[in-house]
Amino acid sequence: MPALPSATLSAKGQQTRLAIEQAARKLFAERGFHGTTLGDITSAAGKSPAAFYRYFTDKEDLLAALAQSFLREVVTPSGLSLQLPDSPDDDAFFTAVVTGYWTMFKQNIGIMIAVAQLATTQPRFAAVQNEFRRFGVDIVAASVRRAQDQGYGGELNPEYTAAAIALLFENFTTVFVGTSGLGIDIGDEDAITTLSRIWKKTLYGF
Repeated sequence: MPALPSATLSAKGQQTRLAIEQAARKLFAERGFHGTTLGDITSAAGKSPAAFYRYFTDKEDLLAALAQSFLREVVTPSGLSLQLPDSPDDDAFFTAVVTGYWTMFKQNIGIMIAVAQLATTQPRFAAVQNEFRRFGVDIVAASVRRAQDQGYGGELNPEYTAAAIALLFENFTTVFVGTSGLGIDIGDEDAITTLSRIWKKTLYGF
C-alpha cells in the first residue's frame, strides 16, 4: 500500500508520523543511516512496523521526507532576509551566517551525513544534496559581488569562489561536527571563527 501524504493525515496520524521522524533524526545522528534499522526507528518511536508503512515506503523514503522538510522549513527561510556586508569591517555578517550554518548543520547532522552517503549512488539524494549546496553557493556568490561593488576582490570569479568556499565549509563542518579522528579538538566558537575569517579574508584580504 502506498504511503499516505502528510496533508491527508488526521491529528493522530500526524502525531504518529512525527514520532517516527523524530526517532529517525535522533538515531541517524547517533548511529548513522546504515547503522539504523527500521526496527530501531519503530521501537524508539513506540510504533509498530505496520504503522511505519502507512507513512513511508521504506527507510530511504523516510530520509527523503526528512531532507525535504529540512530544506523547506529550515534552509530556505534562513536565507530570505539575509543582509549582505555593509562594509569590509562588517565582521558581524560573516559570524552570523557561519553561526547559523554551523548550528543548522549540527542540529541536523544525521540527515546531512545520510544524504551525503546516499548521494554517491542515488540521483534523488544527489539532487537534494545539490539543493543544500546551491543555497550556500548563492549566499557566498552574493557576498563576493557585494565586496566587488565595494572595490574589493575584483580578481575573483563569484561562482567559482562561492563553490570553493561552500564546499570547504561543508567538508569542514561534516568532519568537525562529528568525530574527526584527526586528533584536532575544535569547539563550536573556534570553528565558527575560523570559517568566518577564511570567508572574509578571501573577499577583502584582511
